[in-house]
Amino acid sequence: MSSLRLSKRGFTLVELLVVIAIIGVLIALLLPAVQQAREAARRMQCSNNLKQIGLALHNYHDTFNALPPLAITPIGDPDDPGDFPMAGAVESWGWTAFLLPFIEENNLYETAGIAKGVQLGTQLTLANTVVSGYRCPSDTGAAVDDPAQRFMNGAGSNYGAYNNSLSGNLTKTADGGFNLNLSRKFRDVTDGLSNTLAIGESCSRLNGQTMSLKSWAGCREGKDGNCLDEVGLSGRWPINDTTGNIDQKGEALSSLHPGGAQTLRFDGSAHFLSENIQFLRPAAPANNSGSVDSLYEYLIAINDGQVIAEN
Repeated sequence: MSSLRLSKRGFTLVELLVVIAIIGVLIALLLPAVQQAREAARRMQCSNNLKQIGLALHNYHDTFNALPPLAITPIGDPDDPGDFPMAGAVESWGWTAFLLPFIEENNLYETAGIAKGVQLGTQLTLANTVVSGYRCPSDTGAAVDDPAQRFMNGAGSNYGAYNNSLSGNLTKTADGGFNLNLSRKFRDVTDGLSNTLAIGESCSRLNGQTMSLKSWAGCREGKDGNCLDEVGLSGRWPINDTTGNIDQKGEALSSLHPGGAQTLRFDGSAHFLSENIQFLRPAAPANNSGSVDSLYEYLIAINDGQVIAEN
């Protein structure tokens, strides 16, 4: 009888290299799609955070018939020089601290004694408590005070409240919705709640540059005497601008979402604002020191009469 011999044939080296190359190409094609899907999910979560903040602002207004101030300077604080803009040089609870009961963080609010006249300077340990609703998931920067974050004190927040469309300092005539020791009402936003920016993003790093996370607790010794950099934003600098120094970056709307940043309007709606929105200035790194004359500024000013329905 003749026997049938079966031969086993494996891959040749060339075939193996071809298979590996094909797998590599597939991974290269698939990876960006996976990354984009993940970023889309993170961006949606960030948008949801802002919507919750918007709901909290409305509930706060319903409760107190006013919006929270940008921050409150303690009366009689020995470090308070009593004038603007240097009035931000003392430890002051910020707007995000006042909203805690309205974002399901009432226990932290009560423990810190925010409603009982307890000053921030005595509660710095509690100020290190991370509040997830104030963090954008796209920003993986330090959750708690980092020496590299010049304006961040305690646990960070990715959201700042708009104080003004031009100035980098707190002023009594600020045209934004939030100011030091001042609570505005919805009726003050005469350009329309759906047409005016209330809150925007602030990231920790961008394109290799150190930016500025905010502090949810507020202004701890108001570094550089300017509380704005710790809890607020202004329209003095373009979106995602990295040409200025750390003081300037602390005022700018910035995010790690490609192409722009998430914002909240006074009606509670969240919108992604393109970094290419009209913004007028002489040339980088000069700031916007002229008049209110661009689309971005019009969206910030609450009563300039320039009603912009930008979507």
